[in-house]
Amino acid sequence: MRYELPPGLIRLDGNSGGAAPSRTSARLRKFAEHRWMESCARRFAPDWELEARTCAAKLARLIGAGECELTVAETTSVNLFKALVAASRLRPEQPALAVGRDCFASDHYLARSAAAYTGTELLLFDDLAELPFDRLAVVALSHTDVRSGAVRDPVATTAALHEQGVLVLWELSESAGALDVDLHAWNADLAVGCGHRYLGGGPGAPAYWFVAERHQRELGGRDRSCDGVLTQTASGFSGAPSTLALSELRNGLSMLDGVSGAELEAKTNGLVSLFVDRLLRAPGVEIVPPRRGRRRGPQVSLRHPRAQLVVAELFARGVVVDFVDPDVLRFSFAPSWLRYIDVWEAAEVVREVLEQLDREG
Repeated sequence: MRYELPPGLIRLDGNSGGAAPSRTSARLRKFAEHRWMESCARRFAPDWELEARTCAAKLARLIGAGECELTVAETTSVNLFKALVAASRLRPEQPALAVGRDCFASDHYLARSAAAYTGTELLLFDDLAELPFDRLAVVALSHTDVRSGAVRDPVATTAALHEQGVLVLWELSESAGALDVDLHAWNADLAVGCGHRYLGGGPGAPAYWFVAERHQRELGGRDRSCDGVLTQTASGFSGAPSTLALSELRNGLSMLDGVSGAELEAKTNGLVSLFVDRLLRAPGVEIVPPRRGRRRGPQVSLRHPRAQLVVAELFARGVVVDFVDPDVLRFSFAPSWLRYIDVWEAAEVVREVLEQLDREG
């Protein structure tokens, strides 16, 4: 088995990092022992930097970026703060930052800090049409809506915002590792994302942020092409992450070597379709549709008046999902470690719990 899949437990939550690759424990043990050897102590580059470069190289191939455009460190929200500050420096004459409400709530807190730090105005929005583009330096959007699971069209959205002279920052935590992400094809300016949700980094995994090479010189990066060496812009704005957390993320990314984003997305769509089909006639539940007619991503949200009780009953029967107050159950589908049989069995358990609650009234 490529992943450690605990018997009797199906993880459809998005916060844990999912199943661990089978060789993670052995690799972490080897890494911890090896790093104290004399040959490691004499190396020019520290362990964390070598691991960060390897993670950046593996991740770059998966999300359509250059290695020198990625920094693997810190958390998604901290990286969002830095990316918004960078955007305000790239557009100093435009005194406002806009962040979609479809981003995480924690992202909103850090965005407020970025606005206060740069002396700009922060706008939180639902609809792009509401925004005053002539005043905006950047628009930050989640590729996949964390509430409904709806996916934006990144190519059309980026192009439309560029026509307005606005930079575009994509939040990829709900997409990378489950959908076909290609930052170069999208013509993205900036991006951030977590390392644990679909990338196999596990709890506490470092996040990442992307700065397109065309912006790096203006932000203080070295004048060099994207040749596989991290530039000052990509690596100089972050502290040293935990070497063990980096090593775990590297191992998770290694499981996706040779797998394309298109292949991941195809399996994600298959898993989600199977789950939705099995629950269409389940009693007392509403499947939250994608917003504004967008397509569904790697997440399904169900609304139920007793959602918290449903989550508890599912947990007792070995199915772990997320609860969103007040009445939403959120299911996440990671294509790299979830099997179709897992999704089938989980859907059957959900149906059983819903039917039991319906009988009990």
